[in-house]
Amino acid sequence: MIGNSPLGSRIWRRDFAAAQRRLLVAGGGLYGFAALWIGYRGYTDATFGNLSLGLLIAVLMIYGLTYLREERIRHFIVPALTAVVFAAHIVLGIAAAPAGGGARFALLFGLLGLFVANLSGFARAVWVGLSLMGVIALYGALIYLPSLNQGFSSAEGIIYWLPFLAATVVGTQRLVAQQASTAVLQQELERRATSDGITGVSNRAHINLLAQNEFARARRYGEAFSCMMIEIDNHAALEKQHGTRAADTVAQVLTGYCVVVMRHCDSFGRLAPARYLALLPETAGPGASILAARMCRDAAGLDVTVDGRKLNFTISIGAAAIHALDRAAGDLLRRAEQALDDAVERGRSCAVLAAHPGLLDVGEAVQQDEQLSPAPPASDP
Repeated sequence: MIGNSPLGSRIWRRDFAAAQRRLLVAGGGLYGFAALWIGYRGYTDATFGNLSLGLLIAVLMIYGLTYLREERIRHFIVPALTAVVFAAHIVLGIAAAPAGGGARFALLFGLLGLFVANLSGFARAVWVGLSLMGVIALYGALIYLPSLNQGFSSAEGIIYWLPFLAATVVGTQRLVAQQASTAVLQQELERRATSDGITGVSNRAHINLLAQNEFARARRYGEAFSCMMIEIDNHAALEKQHGTRAADTVAQVLTGYCVVVMRHCDSFGRLAPARYLALLPETAGPGASILAARMCRDAAGLDVTVDGRKLNFTISIGAAAIHALDRAAGDLLRRAEQALDDAVERGRSCAVLAAHPGLLDVGEAVQQDEQLSPAPPASDP
């Protein structure tokens, strides 16, 4: 299967249908014509030949089903009908022409088991086909074989059950492979649902969820917790001047640097094309401020090469530490965003640590009082 794209899925379905048709023609057609020839040439009784003719017609009908667009028919109905038709032909053929005895019965059923196991693309269909075939095989072994002159010796019993065991192994391997493929697909879906497509770090939804979890844990256990809002300076101008590819390369270089410089317990995600969020558990405000200043200095020295041209970029960072007045993670993130705006106003390529929410409230209250209070009356000369 080529990736998980719709095109890859269509190619896989088309290739499987073609392989299924080739297997029916090679296995079913060859067996049907051989049985037809043996029935009319090898025995005076035409019963076996008539059974083989019916088998060949059934194979042609099953072959026609592979051209239907319904996938369930190709994956489930085709192997199930194949198992029933061929198993019934083998049992009735042994009854009509018992010259071969139990050995032929066992060998044919063993080959049929392998044939059915390779005729479907899903493990469940393999088990359905083997179960139907096993029921008919058990009926033939109990009803017809004891009445034959040759009987059903222990050696023939081993021949009878070993191919069944081989078919079971094939079905089990296919089931394990299908489960492994499903697990890989689930992991890929989870990765795509939580990761940014360009940088590979957490996307906006996932990093916000991590921020809520880390905030709740810090509040519960009374631990320090800080976050940093990081933004690439003049990102729009960079993309307009050098193109989207250069902007994506800058984002990847910055992401790689941040992932390396941060600890294993830290989290890093992309909020927007130019904005990122870093979560720093067990880190107080001064520690986050020192790290933010270091990252600003290091980012200014990073060289990015795109199509032989070297580019330089800078970042601005707003840091904030958890406070008792923060009711939710959103309060902490808003203060970090405000600190980022302050860093941009200061000329960019710098880091600002947000003040505590209590200080912000006092400052806002003072400003509101100054705006609402009337101007003092002018003094008389």
